[in-house]
Amino acid sequence: MQKKIESLFKLLDDENENIVKTAMSELLKHENDIAEWLAHHQESTNNRLRKRIHQLQAIITMRQRRRDFANLLDDENVSLIDGLIAVHQQWYDNDSERAIKAMWEKLIESSERFAPDSLEKLAYFMRKCGFNSVDPDELQADYFCLGPVLEEMTGADFILCSIGMAVAAHWKLELKVARFVGKFALIDGSGKALFPYNGWQLLPHVVPAKCEFWTNKQLLQLASTMLFLFSVSSDSFRYIHTIGHSLAGIIGEDELGFLPYPYKHSEDE
Repeated sequence: MQKKIESLFKLLDDENENIVKTAMSELLKHENDIAEWLAHHQESTNNRLRKRIHQLQAIITMRQRRRDFANLLDDENVSLIDGLIAVHQQWYDNDSERAIKAMWEKLIESSERFAPDSLEKLAYFMRKCGFNSVDPDELQADYFCLGPVLEEMTGADFILCSIGMAVAAHWKLELKVARFVGKFALIDGSGKALFPYNGWQLLPHVVPAKCEFWTNKQLLQLASTMLFLFSVSSDSFRYIHTIGHSLAGIIGEDELGFLPYPYKHSEDE
């Protein structure tokens, strides 16, 4: 195996791009075995070789990020806010986790004035903050990313429910996110429901049997799926692959072969 890898690395300096492409493809099949070699030669004085090594490193890093994100989306015990930050970074991949967490902590700090330890107080707090739900038919990436939602106070109803539930949890108020009559809502232990889509309207009682309750994992998968749909509708090839591969990993698919051309290569290529 070592001799094969060494032979492939020698081809990275070839002037023929097709040979280099083939060599890189073969090396990526052994990404766990080539990390040390890549690190050792990443500052090579050979400009062509250094460029191709950096390309390999970037591809491996992206693959690992996809695997990590797929694992997060498949985690039954995932933290909702940590998960929403990870979803955000699938679209805004240059944003730092620290910056988004700072925005979240600022929101929690602002809740100190309101102490939203009941559904009524939470409704008042969310209205005072100016959180507004968009129409379900509106498809924009920002409506499913935590950062823009916290900045603009506008987002999909299930994202606002997720934020509201996490704020409530900070105040020891246990809520659940549920879908009721086609709308997402926050429901407390007594059956009262809070609907962001209707201006944070409170309903005194909903029948649990008529509700579809959603876990953190399901909410994060929905947010990711909506980002993927927006990627397809806007022909954002980069995100189709980064988000799509992670979602495919959840269902045991390694590739996006179920998508039509040009999102996958034709069999003749």
